[in-house]
Amino acid sequence: METRAWNSALRSYTAQLDGDRLDASVLLLPWYGFEKASSERMRQTYARICAQLGAGGGLLYRYLGEDSPGEGAFGICGFWGAEFLALGGGTAEEAQDAFLRLCGFANDVGLFAEEIDPATGHALGNFPQAFTHVGLINAALSLARRLGDETFEPTGVPPQGAEREAPEVRP
Repeated sequence: METRAWNSALRSYTAQLDGDRLDASVLLLPWYGFEKASSERMRQTYARICAQLGAGGGLLYRYLGEDSPGEGAFGICGFWGAEFLALGGGTAEEAQDAFLRLCGFANDVGLFAEEIDPATGHALGNFPQAFTHVGLINAALSLARRLGDETFEPTGVPPQGAEREAPEVRP
């Protein structure tokens, strides 16, 4: 599996075995326990995904191709990148910076769309989008664990009476 999932020419894991197409979803491999985020292969994968699928501001396209013309960057993919950094693919500071930068794409009441226009920051696609919010929550939880602070709140305002033991949710 490890040999067929890795493309040595791209220096990246790919969307399918023996493939050559990048997909931001491979940033979830560390979360699923396939490989540590800090491994050389995962760091190379992250770098390749950022180089080819990066849309600026921490935003990522899921993949590029003929079947995705004119799409915006998928919100959940950016949060996958922030979570990857929080899981050890980068420093805690890099993870926090990426997370907070992505939070800036929320609307005035903190909701996210499915996609974000990288040029304008405007919401595109389905709104509000549960999957983007799932990515936000998972990245926040991983970042809080990385920072060693169970009270971490991205807004800096702790919720009143909030339950701290929330289950992790994955798409």
